[in-house]
Amino acid sequence: MVNERRKPGVLIYFDLKPCLQRLTNEQRGVLFTAILDYAESGVLPELGDDVAVGVAWDFIKPRIDRDDEAYTTRIEQARAAANKRWGASTDTDVCGGMRAHTDAYERMPTSTSKPTSTSASSTASKGGEPLAAAPLAPDKPKARRFIPPTVEEVAEYVQSRSSPVDPQGFIDYYESKGWTVGKSPMTDWKAACRAAEKWERWQTNGSATPTTQARATVKSFTEIAAELEAKLKAQAP
Repeated sequence: MVNERRKPGVLIYFDLKPCLQRLTNEQRGVLFTAILDYAESGVLPELGDDVAVGVAWDFIKPRIDRDDEAYTTRIEQARAAANKRWGASTDTDVCGGMRAHTDAYERMPTSTSKPTSTSASSTASKGGEPLAAAPLAPDKPKARRFIPPTVEEVAEYVQSRSSPVDPQGFIDYYESKGWTVGKSPMTDWKAACRAAEKWERWQTNGSATPTTQARATVKSFTEIAAELEAKLKAQAP
């Protein structure tokens, strides 16, 4: 075995441990020296008549040869990649065929700062005229999540407009439709309330709506309590 170039070392595998345990310290030293010499120079060692060391060597030598071939393959692949990247050249070192001198540093930019939009628009040109920088697209506003109004909110808005819309009727209607206008989700209940002013259900020749009439016939708890208190005072001696 003759190495194409000098390797940095040799691999020792853990499964060699059982072989070493059968050897004396002196035999281990002989075997280890033989491993280093063969891996470095490719010269077969002279082990003499020591059968135990010879058996261990026969087990180790094929692995050294296999690792050497794999190492040589990696070097060839690295050299091929370097030649493909930089082009074939005789100006290479002895460590893997990499070029020792290239103009890579000459082609590197001298400044890492990013060009401004002004410099980019002035340098990039077509037909001798500078190209204007593309305007940035404005961020789209996020749609607000619709929250259905309460009866009190609708009543306050209806009162501020003197609208004929019945607040509870308005809410009952759109709750039954899932707060949609047509097939689209509602986004502005006030706009829907203004549109509801044209509904015929609120236009009953100026009379109150059924909901309003029903409310008018029902006395509030405060009114009932006041009447009851008046009757008690009248009956008192």
